[in-house]
Amino acid sequence: MQYFFDKTQQTFLVKGIHPIPADAIAVSDENYLMLVDGRANGCEIIVSKDNQLSLTTPKPSLAHKWAGKTWVLDKAKQADYLVGRKSAVLTMLANKADELKSRLLVGYPQVEIESFYRQEKEALAWRADNSVETPMLTQIASVRGIEFGVLVGKVLEKSNQFAVAIGVIIGQRQKFEDALMAATTIEQVEQLTKEIAQWSI
Repeated sequence: MQYFFDKTQQTFLVKGIHPIPADAIAVSDENYLMLVDGRANGCEIIVSKDNQLSLTTPKPSLAHKWAGKTWVLDKAKQADYLVGRKSAVLTMLANKADELKSRLLVGYPQVEIESFYRQEKEALAWRADNSVETPMLTQIASVRGIEFGVLVGKVLEKSNQFAVAIGVIIGQRQKFEDALMAATTIEQVEQLTKEIAQWSI
């Protein structure tokens, strides 16, 4: 195949398939593959005064434009892009917090997870007044074969550990959100994006 580059449309054409404008630039197979790969990885194709094709470095963001030798921020696009990126990163942050919470529950069946609140409620009530009815914990202790008071202690200990872990997740999520809302540059937002991706407990 014989490839050409249409400078006006910024696209490649194939002889015999597309009409070829008079000012289209012939492209070798090797250069075609190099240019297509570069474009797929965020670079842009530029045309020199003597009709030579080359690639820019990868475009940092949609709010950047090529200024001849380097990428510069397009202030007209920056504000809209910043708002859009913040919205996307907020969603990413929420999903990350949910992911970390889910890791805390690995190994527990859903039926047990759904019982945590009831177990804690009965344990706290019994600790305040050991004459109250505790139907769920009574059955768990009986079937498990452990003393009721020991079970109450285990339930409350686990509840406190979970509360601390969740508190850490919520606090860090809110810290990231505060920093994201205060960010005024794309670079700050992208740095926060990396930190959120690496966040673990």
